[in-house]
Amino acid sequence: MLAEKICGERIVLERIKPTFKLAKELFAKVEMSADSLLPWLSWVLNTKSAEDEYAYLLNWCDKHWRNEQGCAYVIRHKETKAALGIIDLCNFKKADKSAEIGYWLSIDAVGNGYMSEAVKLVETEAFALGFHRIVIRNDTRNMRSVNVAKNCGYHLDGVMRNDHWAEHENRYVDTNIWSKLDSEKEAE
Repeated sequence: MLAEKICGERIVLERIKPTFKLAKELFAKVEMSADSLLPWLSWVLNTKSAEDEYAYLLNWCDKHWRNEQGCAYVIRHKETKAALGIIDLCNFKKADKSAEIGYWLSIDAVGNGYMSEAVKLVETEAFALGFHRIVIRNDTRNMRSVNVAKNCGYHLDGVMRNDHWAEHENRYVDTNIWSKLDSEKEAE
């Protein structure tokens, strides 16, 4: 399993340990960022309170960590300790030594390279643990997420056309599939 705390140059990734205080802090970030997150992340519609966020912290973050099925981190600014968002490593395929990185960043933190730094920290840890392939999926229209994948050296494997239904938009969404192999990390 990945380290419980990963320190970068400007950010710190801390394992999510469910507390209501953390749920309130993260919910405040989701609430202020809803307009920028909702086009890409439909779970925002179901996150209507700190209680909803706390349920996620317990039922996904903590459960997956304990079962070694995923790792979720709160991204914090190294100096101010402010929460900036969440990054996780999930969808472990142990036989294939692959996993997927998912993430979101609060609107007040975008455009500063924090997510690229977080992705590089998580992938470095994952490759050191023996993972072979890391995947990032994003809506083809989500240029911020597309730029994170590009900035981190991920290869666009392809586009899954009409990959899933976006209820809030009443339409199907196309999804980019990006990947990086352990040998490509070593080449950087």
